[in-house]
Amino acid sequence: MGMETTCARLLLVVSLVLAASSGGIAQSGDLELTIERAVDIYLERSLEIEAARFEVDRVRADRIAAGLRPNPELEVTAENFKFAGDAPFGNLYELAVSYTETFELGGQRALRTAVADAGVAIAEARLADTLHRGVAEVERLFYRAVLANGQVRIAEGNRDAFDELVRYNQARFSEGAIAEADLLKVGLERVQFDRALRQAERVRDQAVIRLVQHLGDGGYRGRRVVGEFRFEPVRHDLDALTRSALEVRPDVRTAALEAAQAADRLLLERAEAVPDIRSSFGYKRLGPFDTVSFGVSIPLPFRDRNQAGVARAVAVEQASRSRLRAVRNRAMAEVESAYRAWEASRDQLGTFQDQLLDGAGRSYTIASVAYREGATELLPLLEAQRTRAWVEEQFLQALFDYRMSVVDLELASGTDLE
Repeated sequence: MGMETTCARLLLVVSLVLAASSGGIAQSGDLELTIERAVDIYLERSLEIEAARFEVDRVRADRIAAGLRPNPELEVTAENFKFAGDAPFGNLYELAVSYTETFELGGQRALRTAVADAGVAIAEARLADTLHRGVAEVERLFYRAVLANGQVRIAEGNRDAFDELVRYNQARFSEGAIAEADLLKVGLERVQFDRALRQAERVRDQAVIRLVQHLGDGGYRGRRVVGEFRFEPVRHDLDALTRSALEVRPDVRTAALEAAQAADRLLLERAEAVPDIRSSFGYKRLGPFDTVSFGVSIPLPFRDRNQAGVARAVAVEQASRSRLRAVRNRAMAEVESAYRAWEASRDQLGTFQDQLLDGAGRSYTIASVAYREGATELLPLLEAQRTRAWVEEQFLQALFDYRMSVVDLELASGTDLE
């Protein structure tokens, strides 16, 4: 997926979250949770996203303030009104009205606006980063619940297989074809699979509870996670993923915007060393005479030339550039690490599909047929069943590991891989 498409999707998600209200999504009481439904609930109810959204609103208010000009001043004075004595009132009193305007020099308002615009972009990038990481965590919790569902299905299949084997051996024992010890061995093995099933159900319940808790979506009771692992052997280009991370990953974009804002703030601090000019114009009535006045006030920057503000801005700019380099280096390292993990998970799944999974199934089928025909003892059948169950569990775990590697690679690269 290209950078433009990724940016467009990111902006779309941000706009949807900014427009979201606290009213809730329809059908929030649905018991079945798909990955899409889980993400929708998270986007609606996450307190982290809500806080980031309010931060965007705050910096937008700062943007309004940055674009405003200084307020003018209107001054009305009256002097020399007669209080006592024989002074001629009509010749001495003064009435004056003056209007004063402040002119900012050095392009201060434009620079303030640029700094504020960068602040809005930074807040939106942080919101996008919160979304990016939050959705990835939802996916991790969701697919952990899918893994637990699969483990329950495997445990149920093992128990059902041994139920059938127990019934078969009970019939053979009734016919006197096997010893009681073999029947007890099968029954004991069935108990172990029953214990494994109960353990798998507990793990599944805990996984669903953690997911629902993270979503903030009310109670757990009756909730069911609906989803499957998908695996298609695809290939990705590491260089393209690295470029994507450096261009569209939200935390990299945030660091780049902070560096740009620091540069603009340095220009603003230097511009604020230029003093503002205040000009005034007024009307004065002095006794029977009407007069006008005007003036200009120019501060003399002999002492304070905003040296402290400029020094702080220089330090902040240097720190932001160093932080940007650090974030970019970390992003490249995370993409490399996630890509290698994804590559290993993909290859491992290929090995399971091509060799182990079918081989374990065939081995169990052969052992089962041989046992029923009396060509082998019970122990090889039990061993074949354990091997098949172990391979199925490992294959399911490999599917989960692959899905997690995809989530990590998407998080590292800032790209939707599917």
